[in-house]
Amino acid sequence: MAGYSKEAERQNKALADLMAGREHEKEYVQVGYEGKQENLGGKTRESELSEVMQSVRMPLFCPKCDKAMKKKLDDKFWRTQGHCFDCQVDIENKLRIKGEFDNWAQLKMLNNQKAYLKDLEQSIDEFETTGGKKEWLNNVGVNTPELEAEKWEMGEKEFENQITEARKFIQDAKDKVEQFEKQIQGDK
Repeated sequence: MAGYSKEAERQNKALADLMAGREHEKEYVQVGYEGKQENLGGKTRESELSEVMQSVRMPLFCPKCDKAMKKKLDDKFWRTQGHCFDCQVDIENKLRIKGEFDNWAQLKMLNNQKAYLKDLEQSIDEFETTGGKKEWLNNVGVNTPELEAEKWEMGEKEFENQITEARKFIQDAKDKVEQFEKQIQGDK
């Protein structure tokens, strides 16, 4: 029988009793947990995570313009900027009118590049802790699965070479970003 469920049957029986004017008796036992009761003097009890979740959750209305935030772009801009897409368009429009948009956009790109270089540096630090050696466990076999250890090792000299080259690349990129940032800020 398609779409049959005990819950649907229970609901239908309850509705039939209600419509016939009969009192409906529950045929099941519901079990729950009730924590210890505290008298907080009218305050509600919140968990530690509730404040964090409230700060992350997108509100229904923009905090700046009080418009409904229901577009897909509103979610993106709420997470990155803290306001709706329309507010971001207004901000960028005002910057264009003042003639400051290009500098603002370039500084934004530079900050993104700085964050990317910081991530690269962290990944090099993590790679350096491995010492150029890595071991994986692979699942082999169809009927009788087994774990097979696969070891990978880079020579010590090659490992040091890779680390120094990567650090040099990151430092050169940082220098270029800083130089470009000074150029932009010198224009102001």
